[in-house]
Amino acid sequence: MKTFLIFCLSLSICLFISSSFAASFIEGELPRRADLGFSPVIEDQQLVIRRVKSGSLAEKSGVKDGDVIVGMTAKGQTWSFANSNAEQLLDAQTCLWRVPGGKPLKLTIKRKGKTKVLSWVPDKQPLEKIEKVDSYYDSLVTRGGSHLRTIVSVPEKKKQKLPAIFFVQWVSCGSIEYHPRSASRELFAQLLHSSGRALVRVDRAASGDSQGPACHQLGYDRELQDYVDAFKKLSLHPMVDKQRIIIWGSSLGSTLAPLIAVQLQKEGVPVEGVMIQGGGAVTYLERMLAFDRIYLERRTQVAPESIHQQMLDRHQFQYEYLVMGKHPDDIASQSPAMKAVRNDILGMNQSTHYGRPYLWHQQAAKHNFLAAWHQLEVPVLVVFNEFDQFESEHGHRMIVDMINRWRPGSATFVKQTGIGHSQYRYSSIEQAYQFKEGSKATSSFSGHLSQWLKRFD
Repeated sequence: MKTFLIFCLSLSICLFISSSFAASFIEGELPRRADLGFSPVIEDQQLVIRRVKSGSLAEKSGVKDGDVIVGMTAKGQTWSFANSNAEQLLDAQTCLWRVPGGKPLKLTIKRKGKTKVLSWVPDKQPLEKIEKVDSYYDSLVTRGGSHLRTIVSVPEKKKQKLPAIFFVQWVSCGSIEYHPRSASRELFAQLLHSSGRALVRVDRAASGDSQGPACHQLGYDRELQDYVDAFKKLSLHPMVDKQRIIIWGSSLGSTLAPLIAVQLQKEGVPVEGVMIQGGGAVTYLERMLAFDRIYLERRTQVAPESIHQQMLDRHQFQYEYLVMGKHPDDIASQSPAMKAVRNDILGMNQSTHYGRPYLWHQQAAKHNFLAAWHQLEVPVLVVFNEFDQFESEHGHRMIVDMINRWRPGSATFVKQTGIGHSQYRYSSIEQAYQFKEGSKATSSFSGHLSQWLKRFD
């Protein structure tokens, strides 16, 4: 009751704010993370400071780009990062990302062979600001014990329950808060303005203010269950019509979206529809082999005649890694060919693959995505971008073709020409693969989504 009264008070306040400004409100006991003023990056087995913000408190305290962090004191605890292995460096990086705002922070850094201690009190990260949109921050606890940051955004001055879009994010572990310089997050604002729906987001356990397993520890199955729990709890939000919620899966979120929807369907929780972009329904093994083929074909330094054998080697490596569940280092020890593959798998480093534990990908490989799409009983939208740097058109089209075979007319396919995975437009596939000279193309994507959403009005 207390939470609901606070929500109502916040809502009544925001109605008096000029429509040209966003209103964001935060409640609950989940601490707000710090605005560090820089990015802690793992380079050459060290934790290095990069992208120092001009004018930030960190810069004013003496932090410089290239400083190596060897120790930290925060929240009354001290950590030493010197001589750390890969796993320990990931733990150290996570510690920094989770420093709370408004609390003292002390870093021990090395610069040009000398050690310095720098101290300051970082501000809390500012809340998102979306023009003519009100955002309500809160949190929830899942059955697995994750404490997750939630954000429910609604068009300004809306007081009634609204149909909603529940967002399922990509593989990387950054926060899903709105940022105007990010094309993927720019879509949040565009959809809020064009659809008239609420946008429901939850930062996974590894991201933003959320607390739980770190990015390099969080498994696929744990993430899936956390999303299911979050959907069920957020469907009861005062601004959300629980009978009318669309699931939107982006990139690797496209593999999670049908699994979430089917589990909810089995539990009798309404799902109005599912829309995805950037992920198909092929097996996870096929998906990663497609990554490999694209990676080989589009690199100018790869000899075309070598691709045949490289793909055979990669098939063996990926099968043993994803299906048999072997550690990449154990596979690499089998032969020089397997070692060469291990050292050239896109996104794979000493202990993670695309920043996630090997277990995450091995668990994903056990799921039957096409079976999940078959079990769904709701309308589906699949968007494929012609210049996708990772995904195949076949994987996307298969969803629509199969669903319409089972339930004619219930699935829609859209192909966006000249656009890459992350909603940037390129003049050629070569430019797209090099991520060069792209321009934002978010209005095209939001237009397709908004048009499809009209079928539910």
